Amino acid sequence: VRGEVGSSGINAEYGEFGERLITSRRKNEELLKKQIAKLSADNTSFHKEIDVMHSAMSDLHKRYDRAREIINQMRKREDELEEKIRGYLADLSTAEENTRLIKEECEEKLEAANNKIEMTSVDYEKERVMMEAQIKRLELESKSWHSKFLDKESSERELIAICDSLMGVKEREMKEGEES
Repeated sequence: VRGEVGSSGINAEYGEFGERLITSRRKNEELLKKQIAKLSADNTSFHKEIDVMHSAMSDLHKRYDRAREIINQMRKREDELEEKIRGYLADLSTAEENTRLIKEECEEKLEAANNKIEMTSVDYEKERVMMEAQIKRLELESKSWHSKFLDKESSERELIAICDSLMGVKEREMKEGEES
C-alpha cells in the first residue's frame, strides 16, 4: 500500500509539472503571435504611408527623402523583426528541448521508483515467508519439548510407583524378618 501511495504521488507530481510546462509554452506562443500581429500591423502602416507619398507628387524632393527614410526604417524594423523571430524560435526550441529532457528524467525516475517498489515488495515477501517458516519451526520445537516433558513426567510417575511398590515389598520383608 505504501508503494502505491508513493507511486501515485510521483505520478501526480509528474502530471502537474507537465501541465505547467504546457501552460507556459502556450502563453509564450500567444505572446509571440500578438507581437508578430503588432509588427505586421506596423509594417502595413508603413506601406500605406509610402503609397500616400507616391500619390501626392507635390514635392518630389521631400517625398523622395521621406520615402527613403521610411524604407530605411522598414528595413531596420524588418531586420529587428526577423531577429526577434529568430530569438523566439530559438527560445521555443530550447524550451522544447528542456521539456523533452525533463520528461526523460521524470520517466527514468519513475521507472527507478517503480523498480525500487517492486524490489521492496519482493524482499518483504521473502522475509515474510522466512519468518513464517521460523514460527512454524519454533511451534514444532515447542510441541516436541512439551511432548518430551509430558513423557518424562509420565515416566517419573511410573518410577515413583515402582519405587513405592519395591519399598513396600522391602518393608514387608523386613517386618516378616523381624517377626520370624
